Amino acid sequence: MTPELPRNPPESKWKAIGMRHLPQLFCLSVCVACFAQQDIVGGEPHFTNITNLAGTGGPTSPHTGGHGVLFADVNADRLPDLYITMIFRQPMADLFFRNIDGRLFIEDGKRRGIADFDGGSHGACFADLDNDGDFDLFNGTTWDYPRHPAHNNLFRNDGIGHFTELSSQAGIPRERRWPTRGVLTFDMDQDGNLDLFCVTNYLGSEDPPAERNEIYRNNSNWNFSSITDGPLSTAPCGQGAIDTDFDGDGDIDIIAANRTGQVNILKNDGLGNMVLLDASAIGIRHRAGDGISMADIDNDGDLDALFASDDQGHLYVNQGAGIFSFQRTFKETNGYMGGFADLDNDSDLDLVFAGDEVCWLNAGNGRFQPGPAIPVGKIDDPRGIAFADIDNDGDMDFAIACKRSQNALIRNNCSTGNWLKVELISPQGQIGAFGAVTRVYRAGKIGEQLIGYRESRSNNGYLGQDDPVLHFGLGTLATVDVVTTFLDGTTIQRRGVVANQFITVDASPIK
Repeated sequence: MTPELPRNPPESKWKAIGMRHLPQLFCLSVCVACFAQQDIVGGEPHFTNITNLAGTGGPTSPHTGGHGVLFADVNADRLPDLYITMIFRQPMADLFFRNIDGRLFIEDGKRRGIADFDGGSHGACFADLDNDGDFDLFNGTTWDYPRHPAHNNLFRNDGIGHFTELSSQAGIPRERRWPTRGVLTFDMDQDGNLDLFCVTNYLGSEDPPAERNEIYRNNSNWNFSSITDGPLSTAPCGQGAIDTDFDGDGDIDIIAANRTGQVNILKNDGLGNMVLLDASAIGIRHRAGDGISMADIDNDGDLDALFASDDQGHLYVNQGAGIFSFQRTFKETNGYMGGFADLDNDSDLDLVFAGDEVCWLNAGNGRFQPGPAIPVGKIDDPRGIAFADIDNDGDMDFAIACKRSQNALIRNNCSTGNWLKVELISPQGQIGAFGAVTRVYRAGKIGEQLIGYRESRSNNGYLGQDDPVLHFGLGTLATVDVVTTFLDGTTIQRRGVVANQFITVDASPIK
């Protein structure tokens, strides 16, 4: 039975300290990170395919079509729900699986108002677009079908997991020329509101293409305005995209995959103006045709990158300030994308490629070796992958969306290892606080021994969204210190946090 977890734990809020980014505080070397983890021992992950037991497989052949896969708790019960976007050769309703108890899921999309039968969907993301403390949904529709024209849909959550479509009222056009593939939300101008970004999957012959990527500025109160010029519109034939502060300068950039050319890197100048960078200028020499995953694989306080294309994953290590060096290529991977999570609770991030029959365990220094088998079953054409602790047992599970077979839900039963889960609420009241970063240290060692670094974001990999609740494996550590820095510079420290619990770091004003 899943333990009862209150929405807001009975604890006083911790006051923010007025420091912008604390660069000296968080500056750590790779060597320090490696040596610091040697005595942190986790457990052994063990994977079980619970797709049939949980009821999350979706349609059977030939009418399958899973692409995007998202986790978020939409009804405030502390159980991450599962959403899978669907498209194949005919219009298909998207699937929303309400998490009942971590073992059983109920498909509830139509009753909840987010079945989204307008054409077919690829990208989608849950985000608190009105800063009211619940997750709304933005769904990017891909293709036009007879009687089912393509519309990008914007859904507002009523607070208990029922949604109303508001795109027309909010200023999002209902008619489009070319298909939307990936979508994300990010606070482009740091005004506390999440803006919308759509990657256009253009395959035509026009140069420049008549329709580019789309950006909608959030003016608050469900009013969005289109931005039609500038580098944000660049990236023909986009696929997955990620909102990330890859260079660690305190604002959110965008990296978009591109099937026809170089990775598109859109650097934010801090004021919401985006500059298109040449990928080679920051050390990236591989193409990313499908998606990009970002994570701190070596616990040095910056974000490393995995670029996926043509059944290969190219891993790059961040040398600091967003300059990357190539580490290795994972060849003959299954599926479109790989994602990172601490599967063995030993404080470093491991790697899973969608549909692969084995995971990759981090040796503690950002180097990976084959780990336990994953019983994916009869899987065909896996696409997105996303991670969440679906049963609140402290280890990370994951779901895979599949185009030509049923989708897959994999439960992880890690033998040992302490953990911590962190929910964020921004100073503006936004649940998830996308753009914030959270650092975990040994107790009493803030600024010295980094145990984990996580960036809260709306999207990852190829059309994937991990549960916005951040998970940290702690190994044998019983207490840690937690430091969260929000986009506006507000920083909250939590000292002596006991392991194996769910905490909320809430920077919003005390009501």
